[in-house]
Amino acid sequence: MSEVRYFEKNDDGAVRFWRIRRDGIRCHMSWGQVDGRTQGSSMTLDDLAHAERHVARKIGEKQRQGYVEVTPPVLVEADEMADAPLLDVMRVHEDKRYAGAWDAYWAGYAAVDGRAGVFAKFFDFRGGPGPFYEYLVLSADERRGLQFVVKQPGHDLRTMSALLDFVCPRTELAFDGRSHHKLPAPIGRFDHVLLRAPSLCGNRYGGRMAGATPIFDCEIGDQDTETLVEARLQGRDAMPSTSWDREPYPVIDLKFDLRSANGFADLGGRTSLQEKKFKVYRRSMLERGIGLLSAATPDSTFEIRNFRREILTLTPADVGPQTPAEIGRFLLGDAAGERH
Repeated sequence: MSEVRYFEKNDDGAVRFWRIRRDGIRCHMSWGQVDGRTQGSSMTLDDLAHAERHVARKIGEKQRQGYVEVTPPVLVEADEMADAPLLDVMRVHEDKRYAGAWDAYWAGYAAVDGRAGVFAKFFDFRGGPGPFYEYLVLSADERRGLQFVVKQPGHDLRTMSALLDFVCPRTELAFDGRSHHKLPAPIGRFDHVLLRAPSLCGNRYGGRMAGATPIFDCEIGDQDTETLVEARLQGRDAMPSTSWDREPYPVIDLKFDLRSANGFADLGGRTSLQEKKFKVYRRSMLERGIGLLSAATPDSTFEIRNFRREILTLTPADVGPQTPAEIGRFLLGDAAGERH
């Protein structure tokens, strides 16, 4: 059940607002000037208690800034468009940004041959992310949809056709409040598909837009919570989900208790380094941690958890020339044999 709190502040004659909505462990904030442009952000917390503390803390911050809680305005538009096609909802949302925004946004989208309700647009960016394709797949009733991006080097028509064969009849699966992990349908080099809930796509267009991403088996765990799925897609070591010519980007969850009697030279003499709970980390931290472990006291431990939630526990005595290969096999699982 959603909890919504709404606040306003008179800022030199301009009325500014701030709204926070909590849906379980997800918190969505929006802010801006009343009757003006709105910005927003979303966050997934560790658990319900963490989400409730987050809401209380953010409300306290805004109240100290002079915001006062008032009755939120009735969002008539949301009710009026409840049964409207997604493209109409998108048009209304985009045109709120500036006059003609929808025409600029939709320009270049074209229907995909032989695919009812599927559209694609090519963005010829030479800098930054580089050229990419953006796809939109509408649901059967056209009220909701999936959107995903494919960078040009990995854009293969056979892979795209296979993905659309799989995704088109399953669009509604992404709208039951959670992401569906690793649906078993090989797509080119990938062996699974992740359907991402709207909350993992920024809750765009009133939560009507979800996402789809082909993944390798080792990249998302079947038991991963939505918080972990979000971390793997958007966190400190997010997989390059728009690059479809990539190698596997396996789950790397780390927990460690590293100690040194004389201080770690790589840490400027610091004598300990701890992570008490498993968290998502970059591969660089894995490599650095193994290096520190080799110089740590005998009772130090370094734990690695893979996509199957199996745990590999290493001590200084376990570190040797074979360690990197052992860790690679552990992280990749079945895929390790296919790549060696």
